[in-house]
Amino acid sequence: MQRTFMKSEVNRAIPTPQPALQALLSQSEDEFYGSLQRIWNNVVQLEDMGIIHNENDKFIYAYRFAEAELQRAYSEKEVVVIAPRKF
Repeated sequence: MQRTFMKSEVNRAIPTPQPALQALLSQSEDEFYGSLQRIWNNVVQLEDMGIIHNENDKFIYAYRFAEAELQRAYSEKEVVVIAPRKF
């Protein structure tokens, strides 16, 4: 049995290699936990400085830091548009 080859078109776009799904998930997970760690470090720092006095303060500041992390993550990412492939 012999392998058959198809003729390729000269003007055909060469698909760029896409990262594996697992690599993307791992990267996303690392970024997520990194964001959580930054939020927690900021809250702990405010506790150490005496700015946070009770649990309610802790939640308020953690929420504000989470909003800032979301803004930072959103501004760093490019808008991804998934378009159908043309063959």
